Amino acid sequence: MAELRLNPVTHRWIVTGKRPVMPDVQEADVLCPFCPGNERLTPKAICETRDASGAWTTRVFHDRAPIFQIETPLDPRAEGMYDRMNTLGAHEIIVETPQHGLTMGQLAVEQLAKVLEVCRDRILDLKGDHRFRYVSLFKDQRAVTAALQGHAHSQMLASPVLPQVMQNEFRWSQEHFQKKERCLYCDIIEQEIRQDKRVVDQNPDFIALCPFSSRAPYEMWILPLSHSASFEKDLPDAKRVQSLASFFKNCLERIENLSQLLHVVLHTGPNVEARGWPQGWWSTIAEDFHWHIEITPDIEGERRVFGSEGFYFNPIPAEEATLVLRALGPEAGAPRAK
Repeated sequence: MAELRLNPVTHRWIVTGKRPVMPDVQEADVLCPFCPGNERLTPKAICETRDASGAWTTRVFHDRAPIFQIETPLDPRAEGMYDRMNTLGAHEIIVETPQHGLTMGQLAVEQLAKVLEVCRDRILDLKGDHRFRYVSLFKDQRAVTAALQGHAHSQMLASPVLPQVMQNEFRWSQEHFQKKERCLYCDIIEQEIRQDKRVVDQNPDFIALCPFSSRAPYEMWILPLSHSASFEKDLPDAKRVQSLASFFKNCLERIENLSQLLHVVLHTGPNVEARGWPQGWWSTIAEDFHWHIEITPDIEGERRVFGSEGFYFNPIPAEEATLVLRALGPEAGAPRAK
């Protein structure tokens, strides 16, 4: 059985061990179990959205071999100096469309809005379980095939620990706020708009930019212009969701003109209501953190990590990448919204 183990040197939690296939999963000789008509081959839906005819438009269910499981007791324990615990949590699959072979950037704005609403609602629901400290949402978009890799879907993980990447972001965001009483990301947005060297696009609600220290060619971040620490609380109504969906699609189309192989990850605030946080741990999180979406394309032949030390090597500086991405937009040459 899989378990969480803490590396005492890096303080990174890792999952090790086998992931057993859940008993409610059926095996069959079907190319894609995510396609309509094959619902019996996936676990029972946690939630679905449906169109006027009653056909599903998005589906959510637990992974067939989940990394984290709700039914598992946490059972934190020691082995000498080492720490381990069970993989308490949740691992869900969000099928973004009934149509096989579409990329996320090819989804209609209305469909992408439904996906965003489902993701928002699932994060809110999972954060209602105070055993979970963080909810991750990510997507690895690979080459389109006849199998499930060609069916647009994302994954959501609810875990009893913070991912190390988010620990670092929360730490440095808090330190910036303690020094300057300002949000680090708001400062980034203000400078990027003023310099206008790395801003790819902007609408009245959101901005897309290539980060100053991009880890990979054409890496892009999407951030709300108005400060908010929580993605799931920043989309309270259909108008806001529609604005993000339209902008998100525009950004994805730019990236997919370069590569349809990409990684998308949401960085949102922690579950501040979770059990066990030290008192006052998140006292300024609503002011010091700023949710955002990171999109990193996989450009063939470009190395991302240099050496075993983990240095990122990016041969295309953010300023050059921005010029390319600006030119790839559907309104190339038109002035960007300010």
